[in-house]
Amino acid sequence: MSTVALHQKYRPQTLAELVGQPYIKTALTNAVKHSQIAPAYLFTGSRGTGKTSTARIFAKSLNCLNSKKPTDKPCGICQSCRSIESSNSLDVSEIDAASNNGVDDARALIERCTLAPVAGRYRIFILDESHQLTTQSQNALLKCIEEPPPHVVFILCTTEQHKVLPTIISRCQVFNFRTLSIKTIVQHLRIIADAESISVDDEGLNAIARLSDGGLRDALQLLGQASLLHTDITAHHIMEIAGGVTEAELIAILQAISTNNTFNLLQVARELVDSGKTPKLIISNLLQTYRDLLIIKSAPKEQTLLTGCVSYNQLKAFAKHWNFETLNLSLAELQKAENYLRYTVNAGVWLEVCLLNLLPGLLSVGTTKTNVKPGHDNRLLPTFGTYTVNKVNDKSGDGGEDSLLPAVVTNTTNTADLLNTANTANTANLAQIWQQVMDKAKPNHQKLLAHGHLVKLQGSKAILEVTPAYQKKFESGKEAIAKMLQRATQSPKPLTVLIKTANHSHNGRVRG
Repeated sequence: MSTVALHQKYRPQTLAELVGQPYIKTALTNAVKHSQIAPAYLFTGSRGTGKTSTARIFAKSLNCLNSKKPTDKPCGICQSCRSIESSNSLDVSEIDAASNNGVDDARALIERCTLAPVAGRYRIFILDESHQLTTQSQNALLKCIEEPPPHVVFILCTTEQHKVLPTIISRCQVFNFRTLSIKTIVQHLRIIADAESISVDDEGLNAIARLSDGGLRDALQLLGQASLLHTDITAHHIMEIAGGVTEAELIAILQAISTNNTFNLLQVARELVDSGKTPKLIISNLLQTYRDLLIIKSAPKEQTLLTGCVSYNQLKAFAKHWNFETLNLSLAELQKAENYLRYTVNAGVWLEVCLLNLLPGLLSVGTTKTNVKPGHDNRLLPTFGTYTVNKVNDKSGDGGEDSLLPAVVTNTTNTADLLNTANTANTANLAQIWQQVMDKAKPNHQKLLAHGHLVKLQGSKAILEVTPAYQKKFESGKEAIAKMLQRATQSPKPLTVLIKTANHSHNGRVRG
């Protein structure tokens, strides 16, 4: 007994049944009705948005035998329609460009264009993943696509339009298949769930729509997978199946952050990683959650704008713990961590560091510039944002533990003031300056800069300590690094950069 997947069973059969693509539906329908058929089309868009399905429907519309001319409503029962649907039509060829991407394949395709249709009106060539054609094969097809025989239609489908030659694109009618909205996907899933007697609540459908990234095929695949549970499907089931972070787990993280509970926060993070959740996935879900918190703070009644898996009522309760500035700082910290996770091999460590930086007591320290302010004993002490690590003079003057409190700084200084005040920056300041250099560097340069750190900055000289394996690359880029350091420190004079290799500990990390 054969079974059919939901995305195949409910594949649209006519242009009118296309989901979430109103412009494309209208344009192709009018093209068929008025017999204004172009020699070449380019369907571009994300996966699962209907490119190949639309190409097949368009082919059936052009070659339906139960109509005397092309029709926007193919019958689906004639020999031509059925053969196209089963991918064995002699007049419609579906070609996988990934495995037929050579010049010889292109020449063979050009030879087939000269053959007349067997049963239909047109010979139609659907090139799936056409961006994987080599430059030579695309150039070979160029003339044929520009001036094909009158009975030939090319339909190129791609998820990466930028890899298709501009000369090819200019010869095609381009149709951009947009990603579907969560609302559109949920409505379509509800129709199919009711037709298949699948018991799933609205929160579960919303979870499926969010995880599908705007692709209806992915959403139907996930719904079909969840239906195998043979139970009432909830959002928790969907997140467990997809390997995502559940609402309860995100709430546990928010609870630990809002109560400044370091132990619980690290424990939840470790449990998530141990359960198979990747740090990148956790950070991504937290980004969505903090984005929703920001929306609730600014527009409390706009529930339709929420995209995360944490419910509105839960978010509303947590939103009371933070102001706009704190949420913005948290989002900046999460975004920075997401960038670092692309290059680091210590993803778990970066996750814990990021979560700790979200704690109220550390947030301003981890996300703002380090400045210098004279302490009560006239020593230069680093300040972070609006706080300075300094002793506050109390009335008793006993200098006990209670006096180790952050003092509020009303007039902070920038990095240039920092360098003018102190001849030699301390370790904390150096780390912050190097962090500024990394943040402003291009993404492909950040990976290299992560293998070094600033150990001394005095006058117009800067000393970098780098991993031995990357010394040559740092030496060749000294001038560029010097310019970035000059911008970061706002120094009026050019800086001279000296490179030295660092000693390594047993775990491979650079010793300070």
